[in-house]
Amino acid sequence: MPAPRKRSTLPRDEARRHYVELAELEVLHRIRDDARALDRRPLAVGPFARLDANALAARAGKTRGALSNLFGSQAALQAATMELALDAAELLGAVEYPAPEDHERAEDWVDAFFAGEAARGPRHRERPAVDYGRLWALWLSAVPYGLWSERIAGPSLEEFAQSVAQLEALFTRALDHFGLRTADDVTLTDLATAAVNLVEGAWLNQCLSDAEPAGDALRRSGRLLWRGATLRA
Repeated sequence: MPAPRKRSTLPRDEARRHYVELAELEVLHRIRDDARALDRRPLAVGPFARLDANALAARAGKTRGALSNLFGSQAALQAATMELALDAAELLGAVEYPAPEDHERAEDWVDAFFAGEAARGPRHRERPAVDYGRLWALWLSAVPYGLWSERIAGPSLEEFAQSVAQLEALFTRALDHFGLRTADDVTLTDLATAAVNLVEGAWLNQCLSDAEPAGDALRRSGRLLWRGATLRA
């Protein structure tokens, strides 16, 4: 006969914490397993897996058959929806940054650049919309799967590299226009990478809080970054 299980001697709060940690580990195992399955076949994860084709058809004023004709199945619709959120390169390429040539002072252009980036990102309490900021928020829901899935990580890394390359070209124009250069220990790639990371960190805060006007903190941080990374040529 199996030995009788011993009653836990942990205090109640510690026991709850213990089981919550076990539950979190179980969730991570499930994400890892789903991520590995995703690399073998199309599989929608997170909120995409809960997308209901019937509800979508009703919202569009169509029948379920209209979606079936286009996608074949609800699973195919879910996978296609997730693919757009993971690879928003077309929306990224359509961004129009403020032109350095339209500003006399570098500080004014930096303010305009980071204000524009704040406006492009998601904001707390905003209504749902299909644009880059909201797709970025959807992308966040799939981030944990990128630890174990190349299908998730690949497009995200490509998009990051594209963002850095675009800012390298833009910052080159700005440095030339304002008679500046990067500091001796800073490369153009360093500056562009730092700007991308700063923007996406601010977007995360904008998802969670509306404690101050959107863009104020990002503009201030952007000025600090630019001042520390550039010198007079």
